[in-house]
Amino acid sequence: MNSFQYSFAKNHNSGFTLVEVVIVLILVGILSVTAAQKFFGSAPYEAHTFRASLLADLRLTQQRAMQQTHSTFCHQLILNNTRYGIPDRTDCTATDLSSLDPNALDKTDLIVDTSRYNITFSIVGKSNPSIISFDNMGRPQDDCSGGCDISVVSDLDTVSIRIEAEGYIHAI
Repeated sequence: MNSFQYSFAKNHNSGFTLVEVVIVLILVGILSVTAAQKFFGSAPYEAHTFRASLLADLRLTQQRAMQQTHSTFCHQLILNNTRYGIPDRTDCTATDLSSLDPNALDKTDLIVDTSRYNITFSIVGKSNPSIISFDNMGRPQDDCSGGCDISVVSDLDTVSIRIEAEGYIHAI
């Protein structure tokens, strides 16, 4: 090895410069502020979870309406800001979910309360409480007549469900 190669190898330090370290720290800080919320905790999944639950309950209500065509049961689901459910399947005039206990099984078929998760429900363009019912062909009636979009809103995300005029219910 000649003296030039030796002096070059001897003086060449490996490592990061101060500028490189500062840039990396700034990038990590930006990523942690914006992306950490999506990776830690269940908050990012709450809106999707409640959308899936509401989607299943809407489809169940629709199927009941199509199967129980000669029944005296109500085939409706009521939405208010933080709850949705069926207050009494035998009384189609019941539209208030606020006084019902989600754990009571006497007259309630289904009540889902999301107030502790900061999740809200609404039919786009309608006021709450809103009523979604289905005829014996599975088509939406009441506040969703002709089709509608339902928003499920959390602190981090907004997801939607669409009920088509023909009765097809799907996530959007």
